[in-house]
Amino acid sequence: MMERMVYNTVWDKINAYLVFLIPILIIGVLLNIIKFPIIAILIFLSFIFLCNNHEKSVVCALVFCKMIGTFGPALGIHVPGTVVAFFLILVFMRKDLMKLFNKHTTKPIIFILSIFFIFMVYYLLTGETRNSGAKFNVMIISLCVDTIAFLILVTFKDIRMDRLTVPLLLFALMQLGYVESFSGHGPSGLLDFSFFRNACVDMIRKGIPVLSYHNMGIAAFIGAAFMMSQRKKINNYFDIVFLFSALWLIVLSGARQTIFGFIFLIFVWLVFRTGKFKLSTVFLATAVIMGIYFCLQMLDVPFLQSTSGRAAHMGSDLNRNYDYPLMVISYHFLDGIGFGNYHNPYTQEIYPHNIILEILCEMGFVGLLFVIMVVIFYLRSHHFLLRNELPSGGICLLLWIPYLVRSMISGDLSENISLFISLFLLFYYRGIVLSSRQLERLMNLRRTPKMVYQRPMKKEAEGSNVEKRENN
Repeated sequence: MMERMVYNTVWDKINAYLVFLIPILIIGVLLNIIKFPIIAILIFLSFIFLCNNHEKSVVCALVFCKMIGTFGPALGIHVPGTVVAFFLILVFMRKDLMKLFNKHTTKPIIFILSIFFIFMVYYLLTGETRNSGAKFNVMIISLCVDTIAFLILVTFKDIRMDRLTVPLLLFALMQLGYVESFSGHGPSGLLDFSFFRNACVDMIRKGIPVLSYHNMGIAAFIGAAFMMSQRKKINNYFDIVFLFSALWLIVLSGARQTIFGFIFLIFVWLVFRTGKFKLSTVFLATAVIMGIYFCLQMLDVPFLQSTSGRAAHMGSDLNRNYDYPLMVISYHFLDGIGFGNYHNPYTQEIYPHNIILEILCEMGFVGLLFVIMVVIFYLRSHHFLLRNELPSGGICLLLWIPYLVRSMISGDLSENISLFISLFLLFYYRGIVLSSRQLERLMNLRRTPKMVYQRPMKKEAEGSNVEKRENN
């Protein structure tokens, strides 16, 4: 039996209504009734009225930074998304920003900078190339923005994941609306799951500024991970509608790794949601994900079908060819070909679709060994906990899965430094977690003058009374 949602404030109730509205918005976008500027307005309104200052800062770092960088050039507006996001974070976190950098976060930040230092040394030693400079700049941006976002997540208790996930789903929906408006042709129906990917490819051929179809699926994927991290069970219609909307957007993106990543997320959530490993739970999780997979096949989802010739052809186009990266490793197995120098002249690929292979290609076994040493040294720390939870109660493992899936299947090394940032910050036990109000009270106590300690004077007075009694 479904439990009723408990709303603490009117804004939480409005946030829930907005989630129930998302499937209607998806249908409206697919039918070309709702345009993407309307979705942008909804993101702005949910950001202003439904999130507190800490949640607004996380949205700026994870959504607005990428949103401005994605839609700005496409719309002819060249505004640095990172600068705007940092300015907004400074505005919302002006009172709490220094509290993020304390003795509890020093150690994971040192490990993050160690990884970044290894990449920087290889960049300086291998020289400037067409790809290395841009890759290093993107890495610096990701290092700064994502670190701030995860520091906020691991510090404050007043963050609600269901309020954070709404802007992420709307961001994914906004990308769908953009392609629907500018591609020149729409889907054949509500269940045309190949439309978005094919439209992106067609826009590239026509020279129209286009978005990456991966970004739409990843945004919905991260949103689903955030929401599920605070759920022990699916117990109301809000959770069902949210997961349905996230899965619909992920399948519409056409990103096969994101679809399988979502199924893997469901499996991990079913196994780890109670904190106890049971064999019966593993069998139940396996049955659930197999059911989801077969349902997607029955819906004729492209890239998952293996029987029809059309779907098989699409699947063969998506298969990763690892011959070229393995050939590069065989010729430059020790020191690699240089940071940012990977480029396949035959397929025009700028990364080998795997973070380990990319490190081996560009930095060799020496570079990979340095990275592994830093990670192992961190994992051996007694502060590392795989089952660590966020102050808000979120399961850290679920938040880490989208970055792991993205880095191990597709994506560039510079963008996937988020994998190391999330690893070092999410699974580090900080020892003490305070809410914003508790931090304010603690700061006020430190500002007040200390009371004079009177106990020794009392003992002296008692001693003098004893002497008087003895004299008497």
